[in-house]
Amino acid sequence: NFWFVLMHELGHVFLHLFDSLNMDFFDEEDNAEDDDLEKEADQFALDRLINPDMWDLCLSRFSMTREAVLMDASNLGIHPSIVAGRIRKERNNYTILTDLVGQGAVRVLLGEAR
Repeated sequence: NFWFVLMHELGHVFLHLFDSLNMDFFDEEDNAEDDDLEKEADQFALDRLINPDMWDLCLSRFSMTREAVLMDASNLGIHPSIVAGRIRKERNNYTILTDLVGQGAVRVLLGEAR
């Protein structure tokens, strides 16, 4: 989730920040699923974390097993949490592959207490 949200916000910077006369952009939570700007930032994040052409070849998109995620992550040269997070986002199911997403790991790396 951390990496997706970071890339989502960077998507807003690259795609939307200077695309108005006000030179600002406010990322609101209300009706985000109906907002084209939010959809664009989501797609930017997904495509930057995993190349869409490579994602099309991933077995874990369908299998959604730990083994498939680990194999795809190895083939892509990325951390398994990114693959697992992509599956969770696309399936809108944040209860699957929980052991692979590194819950709280970024917080520890940033020196924040739990």
